[in-house]
Amino acid sequence: MIKMQQQEYLESNSINNLKKILPKHNPKNIFLVTGKASYEKCGAKKIIDPILSNYDIIHFSDLNVNPKLVDIENGIKLFKENNCDFVIVVGGGSVMDVAKSINILVANDGKPEDYVNKKMTIGNKGKILVAIPTTSGSGSEATKFSVIYIDKTKYSLEHEFILPDYAIVDTQFTISLPKNITACTGVDALCQGI
Repeated sequence: MIKMQQQEYLESNSINNLKKILPKHNPKNIFLVTGKASYEKCGAKKIIDPILSNYDIIHFSDLNVNPKLVDIENGIKLFKENNCDFVIVVGGGSVMDVAKSINILVANDGKPEDYVNKKMTIGNKGKILVAIPTTSGSGSEATKFSVIYIDKTKYSLEHEFILPDYAIVDTQFTISLPKNITACTGVDALCQGI
């Protein structure tokens, strides 16, 4: 199996690295996955939209707080309809998991639930994926897992190919979080670290 390597950018204003990443891959149709309102509220939209202004963007934000199979299926449909060739995800853990699941499942034939239920195994890597977290807790930008809920039951996809190719962890996107969410995601990160 190919061991996946991730390039990480971990400081304030590290979002500027996106300007260097994009020309390296020359995407034609970028699949941008964000939360419904968080993309704008955290300040990412104001900074990232100008960086993406010369690219064709397919924006997907129609998803639930906990990633449901229907969210993944809807995303796969939109991804395929637009022949997307690059993925950027901006958001918290659920948004990350949706983007990671869509990206890996669109690259592998069969029904998504067959991979979730382990009836089929992942054999193909998805497109290049850039993960830009807006919370601290999940660590989803740095893992080879993605969570999917089917009928209120939590499942996890796991494969080396799910790991995002790039993680841009820019602290400026967490500053606008409400205090209670900052505290909860901080405790979440601490617990996962332990």
